[in-house]
Amino acid sequence: MGLGEAVATCYRRYATFGGRSRRSEFWWFHLYGGLVWVPTIAAFAALWGHAFEGSLTGPEDDPAINPDVVGWGSLTAAFGVLVLYLLVVTVPMLAVTARRLHDVGQSGAWVLLVLVGLGIVPLAMGVIAGQRGSNRYGPDPVAVPLAAPA
Repeated sequence: MGLGEAVATCYRRYATFGGRSRRSEFWWFHLYGGLVWVPTIAAFAALWGHAFEGSLTGPEDDPAINPDVVGWGSLTAAFGVLVLYLLVVTVPMLAVTARRLHDVGQSGAWVLLVLVGLGIVPLAMGVIAGQRGSNRYGPDPVAVPLAAPA
């Protein structure tokens, strides 16, 4: 499975937290998420800087004292960019991580470690080879051919 096929599969299974996923699907989608993160954070930083550019002239323009110096439209757009990334990339990334954990025989609940800053744990579990044959989470994704694109 290559990058394009992994991305297409993850978006087809957008918020499907059940079942199993191959290692290649997991790692390719995480690479895609990282590649999309770079322009996302660049856009966020540019919009954030634009929102506060008038507040760098002196203490009388401090946004904590005078909120009128904040470019609220730019600030809203900056957070909109982050929300868009959350919806477009993070949801399917959490889903593919849960499915990958299922493939190694673990509960998808391990993905909740991301919320407390221990996201390295499910990421490291993504390295482990999946269980051969069916397990309680479904059939082996390596043995079952991938569904043809719709």
